[in-house]
Amino acid sequence: MIPRLILATTNAHKIRELAAMLAGAGHSREVMSATAFGTPPEIAETSDTFVGNAMQKVTGFASWLREIVELSPDDLCVADDSGICIDALGGAPGVRSARFAGEDATDEGNNAAMVAALRALGLDRSPAHYSCALAVVRADGAPHGTEMSEGALIFEGRCDGEIRVIRQGEGGFGYDPYFWIEGGVRTFADLSDDEKAGRSHRGMALQAMMARWSELSS
Repeated sequence: MIPRLILATTNAHKIRELAAMLAGAGHSREVMSATAFGTPPEIAETSDTFVGNAMQKVTGFASWLREIVELSPDDLCVADDSGICIDALGGAPGVRSARFAGEDATDEGNNAAMVAALRALGLDRSPAHYSCALAVVRADGAPHGTEMSEGALIFEGRCDGEIRVIRQGEGGFGYDPYFWIEGGVRTFADLSDDEKAGRSHRGMALQAMMARWSELSS
């Protein structure tokens, strides 16, 4: 059986991005979503850090998978938590990026809430950064080595830019159309998938993971 990299997310955008990035890195694993095995449980994201939430998700998904399907010890489970931190909003929405406008918020609702929050401060822009934490565990629960937190390896990435109330671009997802880079020339939503993978917060975290690929695959 080809070793699998099982993504602990139901977010189709994240699944597509991570699968494309991993394929471009030339790894030898089958990339699949946990949804291929059934309906994943709702994992509470109660931490106030991206790392904490990524760990909650990956350990919860991995435990669920072990209960319902036979997994090889070579299988890996990966979860990410990511979001945007806006300086003018004191770092918000941060870990609540997907829920800034409420628990069942859409991208459109979150973006509208973000724009309204900036305008309430009399601002049309603010320095901001995207952050991502990737948590990786082996399917059998065995440790990867000494640099781990509660059984998981953690890889982090960050991308700095500027949030504006004006949107541009048709690609990406989330806050991408409002996240301006290159001194205000383009937004994340203007980038091709390959361009975004090479410079995004998720891309940086994935590159850090790939640098440890031989350890993860052993």
